[in-house]
Amino acid sequence: MYLRKLSAVIFIGTIVSQFAVSADYPLLFGEIDVNADGYIDKEETKVRRDLVKNFKKIDKNKDGMLNLTEYQLYEGKGAYEPPEETETPELGAAPYPTPKAKD
Repeated sequence: MYLRKLSAVIFIGTIVSQFAVSADYPLLFGEIDVNADGYIDKEETKVRRDLVKNFKKIDKNKDGMLNLTEYQLYEGKGAYEPPEETETPELGAAPYPTPKAKD
């Protein structure tokens, strides 16, 4: 009887501790960059499985390290991105005339 209760407590404790670890999931660049050199290297990515798994995709310039821009692009995945080419008229410029339909 005692062993069953002890086993149950250990099992529940293991589950709870796994959730506690995920609550401490480092999200900020500075939390992952433990040596504060301004880059996240492969060793530092080990705190997050997703970074380890996607490291080659995230490392856009293929230098073997993640810089702040690369990390922010990865973290913002699925977020709104403006179109690459947009025309912004100068202040005070007249609006572009709309093309007229041909009959």
